[in-house]
Amino acid sequence: MNRKKKKAMLEAGFGKVSKVRYYDGDMDYIRAYCAYRQDTEKHSFFIDEITWNDLDMDSLFRRINPGLSASGEQYLYYMLHSPVTDAEGYDRRQRWIALMEENPALRLKLQVLLSGLGRTRRADLCQAFHPEQHGRGWLLVYLFHGLLFVAMLAAAVAARNLPLLILTLFLAVWNSMLHETRKNRCQWEFDTVNYIVNMVFVLHKIRRWKDPALDALLGEAYDHLDRLQSVLRTGGVSMVKDNGFGDLVASVLELDLIAYEFLKNKLGQCHGDVFAVHEALGRIDAAIAVASYRKSLGTYAVPEIDFAADKPYLQIHAMTHPLLADAVPNDLQTDRPILITGSNASGKSTYLKTAAISALLAQSVCTVTAESYRASVFRIYSSIALSDDLLAGESYYIAETRSLKRILDALPARPPVLCTIDEVLRGTNTVERIAASSTILEEIAGQNCICLAATHDIELCDLLERQYDLYHFEEQVGLTEMLFDYRIRPGKAVSRNAINLLRLMGFAETIIDGAHTRANRYTETGTWR
Repeated sequence: MNRKKKKAMLEAGFGKVSKVRYYDGDMDYIRAYCAYRQDTEKHSFFIDEITWNDLDMDSLFRRINPGLSASGEQYLYYMLHSPVTDAEGYDRRQRWIALMEENPALRLKLQVLLSGLGRTRRADLCQAFHPEQHGRGWLLVYLFHGLLFVAMLAAAVAARNLPLLILTLFLAVWNSMLHETRKNRCQWEFDTVNYIVNMVFVLHKIRRWKDPALDALLGEAYDHLDRLQSVLRTGGVSMVKDNGFGDLVASVLELDLIAYEFLKNKLGQCHGDVFAVHEALGRIDAAIAVASYRKSLGTYAVPEIDFAADKPYLQIHAMTHPLLADAVPNDLQTDRPILITGSNASGKSTYLKTAAISALLAQSVCTVTAESYRASVFRIYSSIALSDDLLAGESYYIAETRSLKRILDALPARPPVLCTIDEVLRGTNTVERIAASSTILEEIAGQNCICLAATHDIELCDLLERQYDLYHFEEQVGLTEMLFDYRIRPGKAVSRNAINLLRLMGFAETIIDGAHTRANRYTETGTWR
């Protein structure tokens, strides 16, 4: 594709819903950079896997990611896992996004460069060239083989020695066989080397633009670039010119393997510089992704984060779930824990997820699908969509208790926690569930945290009404269907539409009347008999 067509395609695609294809294993490569940062930054806050899966964040990542470059994909994935908890980090992310929104000509130039870098998802930028994993052994072997062949060929021709010429041909065959064996084994590392070299060239081109806004944000990355000048001089791995003679020369002299080993060792020695360049390009690409995501939304808010708040609070107006079409907007204004009741499918779980996603997006990509967002800074946890861990031999209840315990363990640290909990301890009997869940929710409410919990157990409303503000969702049972408006309301749920739903499903009136009778008896006397 020529440059003019590429620019037109990139410009037309900006602000549109992403349609990037993902194949088996792609997400593992995209996760690699985030996993590396998590391993090396033990004291930073990252969204854990339970919360990530609860909120279906892989789907949200795919919704935002335009897939210009592997660096951008990996950095965007890392951003979504690492909501910032300091004003400086938040300001830097917002400055990058604002630059991409406010300077479309510069953004398009960057898009063209980054799209040329491409999505080499096989490139393992985190492990292949770790300082502990490089050495000069193979480089010396390849150099020896290549020089030996040249020397033997020159001697055989000069002396017109047939046996030496035959021996030289055997060496050529040996070199070719070794070349193919080693190249097949190292092919994915070839991709990594070439991608890194291309990254260095791209950042070098950006510096040559001398754009003041970019230079102000990339000054530190340029310092790292200066230490990679030998990479610019060497170029990429492949020296083959895509013709038979070029292939033969590269194979016999092992030229591409020599270049690969040289660059591998150089990049291994400059590991920190390589990652600084990767991060700089990733920030640019991720900022473009967020700017495009903002444009694709009908309504969004640039959040106001109160990093100096003494007490945690949330003020969100007309928030919607970013993955739902025609989502019903709801408000969330609170500085206290909230307990939500209502029937299945009425909107409780979606409300919890929307609140958690709003806080996560606010602190990670500075964008919320709402009309306004103002809040203190949070560490975000959830316990919503658990399932039995069959491989580990854990029951639903055990998995649930582990999930809740991690939230309790996180509460003493700073900043405050925002946690969303759906159907506390649903994996056990009624008496123990109410006793244990009420005690756990009381403990959470007593901490410097905001807890949003949902339950079917109306008894929890009476037990926790002093610690929690009560809200509910309603439904209407018609003659042929159950209708939901998905609007949150103050107070606890009072309807018994779960019994009325039996009528819609064709159950006999005797069953429905009997259920109502027993429910009334329990409400009046506290016993079932």
